[in-house]
Amino acid sequence: MDARWSKLIEGLGRYNWLKFDQFKAWLPARCVLCATPTQGATLCGTCLRDLPWRQHSRLRGPAEVHASFHYAFPIVECIGRAKLGGDCGLARELGRWMAARPVVSAQQIDVVCAVPQHWRRAIGRGYNQALEISKPIALALERPLWTDALRRTAGEPQRGLGRSARLRNIAGRMAADARVAGRRLLIVDDVTTTGATFREAARALRAAGAADVVAWAAAAVD
Repeated sequence: MDARWSKLIEGLGRYNWLKFDQFKAWLPARCVLCATPTQGATLCGTCLRDLPWRQHSRLRGPAEVHASFHYAFPIVECIGRAKLGGDCGLARELGRWMAARPVVSAQQIDVVCAVPQHWRRAIGRGYNQALEISKPIALALERPLWTDALRRTAGEPQRGLGRSARLRNIAGRMAADARVAGRRLLIVDDVTTTGATFREAARALRAAGAADVVAWAAAAVD
């Protein structure tokens, strides 16, 4: 392989986002789905409108839970790449799409936080995709993003488990920081299936004295 291309590929490595952004700056901006020229956005207006948006209705569960998208193409692929494909930039892009149609107003919340990963899994993946999704949402709402509002103990992942198994697997595995007392919190995650993870996060936050909890996922498995 030509040495020039070897250096370019190295620069586009999994965690080298600065070089990747510098490389993209030399390219014409095009929609990532249909390749239509755009004004710096990753999606053209047509593709953004055609995403599988959900109506902003409250989902099941004791906490107020919302989701921006149905778990359908191309959101399934985007979440898969953001979660398992090492593409934390795409996770932030999901957050920007969500922020374009917010489920809450800035006046309804005090703090944004992400569903946590256990630190071993975060090290293995290199980042927490829920936290990356949360960043542009907190920026759009002009609310602080607390990265330590919730903590998670080790355990089996939720992926692939049925409803009752998910409830058992996540129960008691989160704890909240005392700073959440009296605060209205928005919790963000990539996917909600049974609502078990959001339910456990809300339980931990309320046990620590949170005044209100709203949960917002990128997608819901309906």
